[in-house]
Amino acid sequence: MDQGFEGLLAQISAVVKLSETDAHRVATDLFRHGILSLTDAEALFRLNFTTAGTDPAWDRLFIAAMKEFVLVHSDPKSWVTEDETDWLIENIRRDMTGPIASEVDLLLQIIRYAEGVPERLGYFALQMACARITHVGKATPEDVERVRRALIVPAGESHSWISGLEAELLVRTNDAIAFSANDPSWNDLFARAISNHLMARAHPEPSSEQSLLSRDHWVGDMRPEPGTFLAHARSDVSDDGWFEPISQDEKKADAARSVARQAALREANIGTDDETSWFLKRLELDKSVSLAERALIDFLKLEAPGFTQGLAVAR
Repeated sequence: MDQGFEGLLAQISAVVKLSETDAHRVATDLFRHGILSLTDAEALFRLNFTTAGTDPAWDRLFIAAMKEFVLVHSDPKSWVTEDETDWLIENIRRDMTGPIASEVDLLLQIIRYAEGVPERLGYFALQMACARITHVGKATPEDVERVRRALIVPAGESHSWISGLEAELLVRTNDAIAFSANDPSWNDLFARAISNHLMARAHPEPSSEQSLLSRDHWVGDMRPEPGTFLAHARSDVSDDGWFEPISQDEKKADAARSVARQAALREANIGTDDETSWFLKRLELDKSVSLAERALIDFLKLEAPGFTQGLAVAR
């Protein structure tokens, strides 16, 4: 890259606010030359640290330029290597006062368009998306969407459904903002994601329901009407095999299926004290139930009546 561009970067680095004129100048030079070296890319990361969020044009430029550098100007093209993953994580973690939105968006763009990405980069993207929510102290619509995108397009192919690590991270995030003024979309996403994880864990053969239990089905489209997620599937949680992957005990699993069957048949309103599940047992019983936790319980009661009661017995 020529000295003119390096000089421009140095000048703008000293300015907190990036003007439209500055953004245009950088964009013109970037799209003429591209980012061709790690030195230039790291300079752009440093520049973004001071200018992120000051101008939407700059944020778009940063994401486009860095995505092109990682996926186009480095070999193998369209793939993210382990070394590149280390480099991305190091540059994004350099200041932990709070993840920068454009850097989280960059990770999500890279994961979406790459042909191959190490699994740990996908989990890191989810960590950063959740960390933004924790740092802000509440779930905004924009950050909830970042979490959803990190869940819907995970790196690697080892988990068709929400994994245990992902579920635990979501629970910890909700713990931090449980009684904040969160956007309602957080409650819905939390309920669907955790329900997906729980149903896959308790299912006797989750691999036989790849489409139905896929994260894409549960969190990819937030519009489907409630009550449709387990339609046309083996959704009776009192069937043989349910809960055994969790309990690892045939008698305990049988008791769980019996409780689930009875609870489903009653179709009665069940009080909060009885609406136990793995995460509520993980919390103290005298703790108030957050809106997101309530949404999870209501969601499971609708999609799989009796499931939460059976789950409590199985554990």
